[in-house]
Amino acid sequence: MMNEEEYLNSKLGKKNPFTVPEGYFEQLTAQVMEKLPEKKPAKVAVMKRLRPWLYAAACVCGVVFVSAVIFSNRTEGVQQPQQVAVTEQDNTNGYYSDSYIEEEANYAMIDNQDIYSFLLAEM
Repeated sequence: MMNEEEYLNSKLGKKNPFTVPEGYFEQLTAQVMEKLPEKKPAKVAVMKRLRPWLYAAACVCGVVFVSAVIFSNRTEGVQQPQQVAVTEQDNTNGYYSDSYIEEEANYAMIDNQDIYSFLLAEM
């Protein structure tokens, strides 16, 4: 590789063979701009102008909906356990009373012997 480079340097020298005419780069910009076709400003569609506002409105609606769901669940969750606790206390007295058990036993036609046999079968 070095031999080829030395050979080329000996034949051609280290002088740059490429030259640029004087004042070329000063006139280049003007020449290029003259050759470009004149561009008319494009009309922007109404939807393209409204699109950012529609996105923002959709985001606001989403935030309002999610916060409404979260806050409605939070207020229901606080009130509901208090009501359940009250209803459970009211039902415990009626649910475990002896008269209730007697009524159910009579309805199911179960006597003491059936209850004893059922309890012994589970052991």
